Amino acid sequence: MNQQIHRNSGAFFLQGNRDVGIVLVHGYTGAPAEMRMLGEYLRERGGYTVLGVRLAGHCETVEALEQTTWPDWYKAVEDGVEELRRQYSRVYIAGQSMGGLLAIKAAMELPVEKLALLATPVFLFDWRIPFVKILRYFITRLHTGQQSYNVPEEYMQGYAEMPTKPVTSLLELIDLCKTAYLERITVPTLIVQGKADHTVKPQSAAYIYEQLKRVPDNHKEILWLPDARHVVTLDDARETVHEKCLEFFERTF
Repeated sequence: MNQQIHRNSGAFFLQGNRDVGIVLVHGYTGAPAEMRMLGEYLRERGGYTVLGVRLAGHCETVEALEQTTWPDWYKAVEDGVEELRRQYSRVYIAGQSMGGLLAIKAAMELPVEKLALLATPVFLFDWRIPFVKILRYFITRLHTGQQSYNVPEEYMQGYAEMPTKPVTSLLELIDLCKTAYLERITVPTLIVQGKADHTVKPQSAAYIYEQLKRVPDNHKEILWLPDARHVVTLDDARETVHEKCLEFFERTF
C-alpha cells in the first residue's frame, strides 16, 4: 500500500528560547504530526525547544514499516536525545502510545530528566494481539481502526493499515518495559490515560505507576481523562493534556 504522505508529516524542530529541549515520540503506525500541536504549545507557552522525531518505517509506506523492529524505532529517539543534549543543558521526553515505551527506555539509560507517558500500552484491547505470532504468516495487514479527531487533517497522518510482522517486536518491547525498564526509572514521570481508550486498557496507567518503584510518590502522577480516546494529543481533551504537560515540565522537583 502506497499512501500519500503530507508534507508536514515528518520530523519537526521548533526553536525555543530557554536552555531545555523536549523530545516528542509518536506511536506505532502514527507520525510526528500527531505530536506537533503539543510541541507548538510547549514552544509557544513555555519557550521550550521541541524535536518531534520520526521513527523508522513511518511517513514512508507500510511496506517500509514492515521491515522494521523496535531497535530501529529507538534509534531515532537516541539520536534525538543526543542532538538536544549537544545544545541544551536539560532534556525531557514525552511519548504517545508505543512512543511512550521508547521514551521509557530512553529515560532509563539516556540523560533525560523528565518523562511524560501518553496512553502508553501495557495491556491491549485487541483480541488479535496474542495470536499475532501465528497470524502474521497468514494475514500481513490489519486495519488500525484509525479514528478521526476534530483537528485539521495535517495532524492525522498515520497509516490506516498495520503490518503484523513488526507487532511481535512491539510486544517484545512491552515485555521489556514491564520486566526490566520501568523498575529502573528514577526521573519524575507524568502518566496520561484516557478512560475511553479502545486500544490501551486504562489499567496500563495504574500498572506503570506501581512499577515506577524508584520514583518517589510525589514525583509521579496519573492524569485520568474520563472521555478521551487513544491519541490524547489529538482528542477533544488535548488542551488539558497540553496544559498538564507544560505544568509538569515547569515544575521543580
